[in-house]
Amino acid sequence: MSAQKPNVKFIAIPTEHARHIQAGGKDENGLVPEKLISDGDGFPCRHCLKGIEKDEEVLVISYRPFPQKQPYAESGPIFLHSKTCEAHYSNGNIPDNIQSQGITLIRGYNSDNRIVYGTGKTIKSSDIKAEALKMFEADNIAYVHARSATNNCFTCRIERA
Repeated sequence: MSAQKPNVKFIAIPTEHARHIQAGGKDENGLVPEKLISDGDGFPCRHCLKGIEKDEEVLVISYRPFPQKQPYAESGPIFLHSKTCEAHYSNGNIPDNIQSQGITLIRGYNSDNRIVYGTGKTIKSSDIKAEALKMFEADNIAYVHARSATNNCFTCRIERA
């Protein structure tokens, strides 16, 4: 029996961007990363999609998950490991770090990187894959963003596999 291909991919921020920031590069606002020490809870790295362990250094940056500035291209705070970490590899399963959020905000975007009105909603994080698949039934949805339901921080991008 062959393995079933995953029907969605959970995509973290690009490795090139993470390495730029981890090397002291500036963020979307032209600022060097702020540094904090993780208390072990609530610091999800947006590159490896894992939690940043207690007493590890955390980088806080402004991130814009869009190719260019435009009215719908939100930027906001995200966390990264200070040290290099492996990029998240999507096998189609919901990353533990996302599932543990409890509630996630999702919304669909079209191929012009504009919000498709009516797609934004908060859901149980464990339902994120099923909800993204429902969104992808519409031809005008190019991708979905998952965000923190409480702080609106970018979590990851979801694409059809």
